[in-house]
Amino acid sequence: MEKIYSMPCLYGACFYYKKNSACSYVNKKGKASLISEKNKTSIIPHNIIFLRGLEYLIFGLYYFIKNLIKLPYDYSNKSLTKKISSSLNVKHSYVWFVIICILALLISFVLIGFLPVKLALLISGYSSSVFLNRLIVGVVKVAIIYAIMLILKLLIPFKQFYRFNGCSNYLLNENKSIHKPTNFINYVVFSFCFIFFILSLIGLTSNQIWKPFVNLTISLFCFSICYEILYLMEISKFKWVYNLCIITSFLVTERPTKTEIYISLSAYNEVVFMQNKQRGTLDTKMFNDNEIAFSSVYAECKEKLKNANIDDVSEADWLICEVLNISRGQIRLQKKVTLEQKNAIDSAINKRIKGQPITKIFGRTNFYGMTFKVTKDVLSPRMETEILVEQVLKFASDKMNILDLCTGSGVIAVCLAKNTKSNIFATDISEKALSVAMENAEINNVKVNFKESNLFNDLKKSKKFDIIVSNPPYVPTLDIEKLDKEVKDYDPKIALDGGKDGLDFYRKIIKQSVNYLTKNGMIFFELGIGQSKDVSNMLKEDFEDIKIVKDYNRINRVIYAKLKNKRNKNVRTNTKN
Repeated sequence: MEKIYSMPCLYGACFYYKKNSACSYVNKKGKASLISEKNKTSIIPHNIIFLRGLEYLIFGLYYFIKNLIKLPYDYSNKSLTKKISSSLNVKHSYVWFVIICILALLISFVLIGFLPVKLALLISGYSSSVFLNRLIVGVVKVAIIYAIMLILKLLIPFKQFYRFNGCSNYLLNENKSIHKPTNFINYVVFSFCFIFFILSLIGLTSNQIWKPFVNLTISLFCFSICYEILYLMEISKFKWVYNLCIITSFLVTERPTKTEIYISLSAYNEVVFMQNKQRGTLDTKMFNDNEIAFSSVYAECKEKLKNANIDDVSEADWLICEVLNISRGQIRLQKKVTLEQKNAIDSAINKRIKGQPITKIFGRTNFYGMTFKVTKDVLSPRMETEILVEQVLKFASDKMNILDLCTGSGVIAVCLAKNTKSNIFATDISEKALSVAMENAEINNVKVNFKESNLFNDLKKSKKFDIIVSNPPYVPTLDIEKLDKEVKDYDPKIALDGGKDGLDFYRKIIKQSVNYLTKNGMIFFELGIGQSKDVSNMLKEDFEDIKIVKDYNRINRVIYAKLKNKRNKNVRTNTKN
C-alpha cells in the first residue's frame, strides 16, 4: 500500500492518502467530528531526491496550518479578531495565523538571534578562535530550541497536540512505536536544529542585503538534506538507526490515551476507505484472500443505515460490536474482518434496516451491567427502566419480600435479586415471557420465585410484600400503531397495550396492592410520557410521600410512594381483575 501521511491538529489528527484526506477532531461541544474531502494537491512527496523534501515542507506547512485552525473553540466572535478580519475582509483564521507568525518571529529574534551570541561570548571568554565561537553559538541555539520545546511540552494544550502526534505515528507504524522519523512535526524540529547549527557554523559575512537570501537558500537545501536523512532512518533495517529519530521526536510526541486512539483511528479508517473505494480494490499485501479491510466494512455499514434513515451514529458500532463480540472501545482498533464476519454484519444490517431492533436481532441485551436474553415474546428492556431499578434498590434491605408485577423478560426481578439479599417474587400473565425470565435468572445465577398470574390473581391472599414494583403496559391502545416500527412490529402488544388511556394497569395494581403490602410498604412504577399527574392522583387515596423521578431526558419516568399508616376500615378485598 502506498504511504499514508499524518498531520496533527490541536485537538485531533488528519491523515492523507494521495489526494484524499480525513480529519477527526474534538469540536467545541466536546464531541468527535469527522471531516473527509478530496484535495487539489497531495501532501505525499514524489520520489525525486532532494526535491521531495521541499515538496513535503511546502504542502506539509499548508495542510498543517489548515488543520491547526480546526479548534473546538470559535474565535470568530472575539472582538479583536472580529474587527481585524471584518476591516480587512479576510477570514478570522488568517488573522490568527498572521498573529502567530509575528509572535514566532519576535521570539526567534530574541531567543535564537540575540541571546545565543551573548551566551557564546560568555562561554568562550571572548576566545580568538572564530570557529570555536561559531560552534558554541550553534550549540547554544540548538540547546535553546530544545529548551523551548521542552517548556511547550509541559503546557496542557501542547500535551494534547503531542499525544495526537504520537497517536498518528502509532497507527502508521501498525501499533509498534509512537516515534516516526518522517513525521512532519519531527521533520520541522529536526530541520530547524540542523539549520541553525549549520548557519551558525558557516557564519556568513556577506553583504547584508544578500545575506537573508543566501541564508534562505542554505536553509532550503538543509530542509532537503534533513528529509533524506530522516527517510534513510525510516527505511533502515537496523532498529538502532530508526531509533535515532527519538533525539528530536521525543520533543513532539506523547504516549496517546485510548481517547486519542479512538478519535484518530476513525480518520485513519476513513481515508483508507476513501482511497480503496476509489480504486475498487483492496490492498492484497495487507490482507489475505479471506480478509477485508474493516474501514471498508464500517463505512458501508454506516452508509446503509443512513440511507435507511437510521441516523443514530452509534447503531453501526453496536451492530458490529455484537457480531465481533468486542466492546465499543475496541471497535476503532479493528483493521480487518473475515468474510464470515462480513456476511454476519451484512445480515444484521439488513435486519436492522427492516426495523428489527438490535436486541431482537441478536436475542440478547445488556441491562444494568448484566446480559439478558430477549425474544419476540418479551419487551426489549429500555435504558430508562434502570432508573426504576435504582430507586427500588435505595429502599430495599435484607430479607424483604419484593414483588415484580408484569415481569416480562425478568430484568427488574433479576437485577433486584442480584443486588440485594431480599426474597424476590415475579409474576406475568404470559407463560412464554415467564420462560424467558426464568432463563435470565439462570444466566445471571440468581434465585427468583416466578409464578404465572394475571397480576395478583393467583397469589396467596395472605402473602405480604414490603415492596411492589412494576413496569406495566402503559401505551394507549390507539397510540400503538404510531410507535416506531421496531417497537410496534417486534415487541408483543400484550406488553404495550395499557388500555384506552394507557392507565388500566396502574388502576388495577394500585387498587389491589393495598391488600398485599406490609405496614409502610412501598410501591414503584415506571411511567409513560405525561402520565405522572394521573398516577399520582390515583395513589393519593391510600399512599403518601409520593415522589417522582425524571429520566435522562428530564421526563417524569418513575413514581413511588409509601402505604399510609391509617387506612379505611373497609379494606378492599376484590383481588380479581
